[in-house]
Amino acid sequence: MTVNFLCEEFFHPDLRGYGGIGMTVKNIAEHFNAAEEAPYRVRLAFPQGTQLVRAPEVRRFHETDVILRPATPRTHVPSFTGYHHLLNRQGRQVFLSIDWYPSYLYPLHALSATPLIIWIHDPRDRDEWQRIGQVPGELEFRGLRHPHELHGLADEKASSMRRLFNLQKSCPRMIAFATTAMTLLERARATYQLPDLQAHWLPNPIALPDVPSIEYSEKPTLLYLGRLDPVKRPWIVFELARRHPGIDFVIAGQSHAPDLFRQWKERYDGLPNLKLLGHVDAVEKDRLLRSCWGILNTSVHEAEPVSFLEAFSYGKCVVSCHDPDQEVSRFGYFVGEVNGEGLDEDSLRRFGDGINQLVSRADQRLEKGTAGMAEMKKHHTFKRFEERLSEIIEIERLHR
Repeated sequence: MTVNFLCEEFFHPDLRGYGGIGMTVKNIAEHFNAAEEAPYRVRLAFPQGTQLVRAPEVRRFHETDVILRPATPRTHVPSFTGYHHLLNRQGRQVFLSIDWYPSYLYPLHALSATPLIIWIHDPRDRDEWQRIGQVPGELEFRGLRHPHELHGLADEKASSMRRLFNLQKSCPRMIAFATTAMTLLERARATYQLPDLQAHWLPNPIALPDVPSIEYSEKPTLLYLGRLDPVKRPWIVFELARRHPGIDFVIAGQSHAPDLFRQWKERYDGLPNLKLLGHVDAVEKDRLLRSCWGILNTSVHEAEPVSFLEAFSYGKCVVSCHDPDQEVSRFGYFVGEVNGEGLDEDSLRRFGDGINQLVSRADQRLEKGTAGMAEMKKHHTFKRFEERLSEIIEIERLHR
């Protein structure tokens, strides 16, 4: 079977950069396309028009066929016909979309009867966008002037979803939902305005490292993995570094809003225990995850971040204000919800309490880390992803 991923990024500078979602699709595609006996072959139906091509074309990225379309109007018949011919092939096919975006309607129109599984990763309803909009600098970063403009970002998903189901009335296809974390369901129901939405669990697979034993650097070290953009609130990490001089805070990531980030960097410049590494490659990230004592997440919004799964796979605890499927409570330290700027004394105290527990309670840190490793080996392998995807396809086929 051919799995046609629908995703607006693919961990490449020509395909919307280096986001966690793009990395997920890249890793899955590389895994299945490299295995001769794999039950699936993976392609990416890149849904957005691009200046890379003048006519529909297949190009290779990460050893994967990526079907591209030019930046012509969606009603441009020659481009749509060519895109359809590139997508259409003999054999069984299924679309697997990462969340839902209006751009996905283009490839779905091209194959109007092919089954679709919408894999919920990061739904954002009005309430979630309101939380994001309360972070200083976030509206400026998005080029918006008023918080209510964020509501449109949620509403367009629901409107586009209605068009999808209206299309299904004339061109019937199997549509099912899956999710990486069951705690995301309520947010997905509100985002897509589907109060009865049900979803299968489909784990996010990761490449598991070889970790014979959990190790820690000589000095307590916390690792921050992620963008240095307003929604991630890196300034909380800076302030925590100032308040915990005996712990090294290592930041691996870069900012897409350097002017906004510079003011925070300058405020904490000179802290000897605050180390800014910028973007790190796979080898350096592996070294950091092996040696750190845990990872710190301060974002105002998360779903189930790949960085959490990576940390658990190395036996490292997570300190965070998010707790998807109670993973942080089980394998780390959940500090409770933190809204707004996050620099109020109560929020900083709760983050500090989580950090102090991680550093001071060695037996508990090791126990939680070992449990996290076991969970990743049991549920977040490519084999488990393959099994669950096959089960979902079979269940949905039998129910129709």
